[in-house]
Amino acid sequence: MKMGWRELIRMRQRFFLMAVVTTLIVLLILMISGLADGLAYDNGAVVRNLPIEQVALSKDAEGQLTRSFLDRTDQPAATEALGVQNMVLEKKNGTKEDVTVFASPGDTRYGPRQLAELKDGQVLVDTQYAKQNGTKVGDSVTDFRTKQTFEIVGTVKDGRYSHAPVVWMTLSTWDDWQKKMDSRYVSAFISGEPIETTLATYTKQQIVEQVPGYAAEQNSFQMMRLALIVIGSLILTAFFYILTMQKMKQLGILKAIGIRTRTIGQGLVLQVFLLTIVSFSVSLLATWTIGQFLPDDLPFRFEWTTSLLYGGLIIVTALLGGLIPLRALKKLEPADAMGGMTG
Repeated sequence: MKMGWRELIRMRQRFFLMAVVTTLIVLLILMISGLADGLAYDNGAVVRNLPIEQVALSKDAEGQLTRSFLDRTDQPAATEALGVQNMVLEKKNGTKEDVTVFASPGDTRYGPRQLAELKDGQVLVDTQYAKQNGTKVGDSVTDFRTKQTFEIVGTVKDGRYSHAPVVWMTLSTWDDWQKKMDSRYVSAFISGEPIETTLATYTKQQIVEQVPGYAAEQNSFQMMRLALIVIGSLILTAFFYILTMQKMKQLGILKAIGIRTRTIGQGLVLQVFLLTIVSFSVSLLATWTIGQFLPDDLPFRFEWTTSLLYGGLIIVTALLGGLIPLRALKKLEPADAMGGMTG
């Protein structure tokens, strides 16, 4: 161990450059993880924030709220109706934007508490939507299809579904809106307890995972993260392998004077471990700091659990890669090394 530590100090410039490269790779992994976690949260934020345990949908909806059409006469006991539908909002200046409507009873147990104060025709919008689009409380917006006008009277935090802003309204306003489209339905029945029904039931997490685009988006990010972990591990492995091969003569001398291969190997493993630990710690701090200064409209979310998980994977894979040079060291004959071994 002392031998590996002394070499780190003596060859600090070389190890510093390697630490910089490793830090940048780990930083890239953590930044991508933060973006992936942010997009995953943003994709179904409104559902994640509902204090529910189960959701009942029509059997052909495949877990998607906007594909479910239910009659209220089928509502199971101890549940609450939820309406979900896409809408194209039109502002006074003529601009249009896709939003997702969520509707709950005024005395809802699971939706925003502000719904109890809403009158017919009044809605709540996502806080970020209001900031990005210059929309403020008191403004009016119009549904492009039915030309029904809604008044914005408040905002809700983290109200997004499928990366689109969410507009909350009461079921009374929902019914008036649906009548203009010659339809009358709700999308789901929700409850904080298991639902006894013949309808298809899902957990909250399953509903989030069925949001359009969620699986494809997260699978792509997962492939990127794993690829970067493999690349980072290969770089570390190549570095320590080349470094070990370059000092075979010196290592042969150490073996000739009686220092065991195990002792030399412990020094190499110590170097890999310290290098990855320091690089990961710096990257973790940098990622957290960067996350504090990113704008609110950027879907970035720093998760300690995820960051530590991928940090652990990097350290483990780097240590496994660092064991590869030990095979060459074990086969090393001191006489050959001191005699000018070239390969």
